[in-house]
Amino acid sequence: MSAPEISQDMRREGADALPAPARPLARWSARARALWGGAGREVEAVPSDAGAASQGRGARTRRVSGYWLSFALFVAAPALASVVYLMFVASDQYVAETKFALRTAQMETTKEKSSAGQTGAGAQSTSLGLPAIAGQDAHVVAAYIRSPAILRDLPSALDIREIFRRPEADAWARLPARASAEAVADYWRSMVSTYVDGLSGIVTVSARAFRRDDALALVTEISAASERLVNVLSTRARADAMARAETEVKRAEGLVRAALADMRSFRDSERVISPAAEATNASTLLLNAMGERIRLQSELSAAERVMSGGAPTLTSLRARLQSADQQIEGLKAQLTGGGARTVSASIARYEELELQRQFAEKLYLMSQEALERARQKAERQSVYLSAFVPPYLPDEAEFPKRIQYSVLLPIGFLILWGIGAMLTATVRDHRV
Repeated sequence: MSAPEISQDMRREGADALPAPARPLARWSARARALWGGAGREVEAVPSDAGAASQGRGARTRRVSGYWLSFALFVAAPALASVVYLMFVASDQYVAETKFALRTAQMETTKEKSSAGQTGAGAQSTSLGLPAIAGQDAHVVAAYIRSPAILRDLPSALDIREIFRRPEADAWARLPARASAEAVADYWRSMVSTYVDGLSGIVTVSARAFRRDDALALVTEISAASERLVNVLSTRARADAMARAETEVKRAEGLVRAALADMRSFRDSERVISPAAEATNASTLLLNAMGERIRLQSELSAAERVMSGGAPTLTSLRARLQSADQQIEGLKAQLTGGGARTVSASIARYEELELQRQFAEKLYLMSQEALERARQKAERQSVYLSAFVPPYLPDEAEFPKRIQYSVLLPIGFLILWGIGAMLTATVRDHRV
């Protein structure tokens, strides 16, 4: 048996002698060293002939050369290009910043009641103007700053395309000459940033430009446009609240007018000013008629005891008593008869109309009070922009971060290349 065959048998026996869990690890280690062509001792299978051995060494050499070529293409070249660009080509970018908060002055009422043993004064109301933070409005303004709408609201004297195409800007960072409106909006979002603090509601706005004055002008006009937006939103909110309250007042006023018109129509049709007064008069007449009948009945009873049945006095008394009975029956029919024009029916209809009138007037007064409260609330809750860090002129360029990016970019390229190399090695190992 030749020496290569003995060596191969010994390696096979040694691998078979390993524990079962260690055998795949030994095979993977041998394949990895063969794949990367390490400088240490190589573990390679002894081919059956010299031609197969030469072919295996050539494949490994080509594989190692391919990895070094990919390293040069995807790590070394991009890293070198990025460092050259950052150090010698990239233009300076100045950053201006401002911070503001949106606040609303809400009037809160505190009630203090006096104790029972003191002067006995009632509750006292004290109005305190306490500014509150408008959190939702802060996010609205931040979204507005990063939207294309602000580009239309900026003054025409501030030419955005010209600012972002200054001669100082390099070709990579400069806004394209024929950029569309969408491209300008995307570029704007890359140069202008906003941040809203969730707890305090403070809005931080920063803008980058290739000149110091341009950065300051951008932040100043952004702050002015944001203030105009806040004023518009506040005015619109007040107008909406007032419009709803005024609409309710007009509706209540219409109900009052309709109730008064119904009462006027009732008086015209019934020809009475007040059915209650007419009922009072009719009741008075009925009481008088009943009293007169009682008196006549008494006189008639007394006359019948002393006079004969055909006496003229008795005849007159009987006629007057009959007339009184007819008057009483007429008054009763007028008050509680079954007709549609009785006093009781008129009173019922009149009371219904009067109730509608009172309800409409009460509703009108309530709507007037609601309108006044809405006006006061709208005046108290006006949102305003309070800038506590005004825009300032930057002294030094903050971008690009030349040293940081020159270190981080090569590391990032190396990590990505390493991940790709590991995936490629894993795929090839499974193919073997």
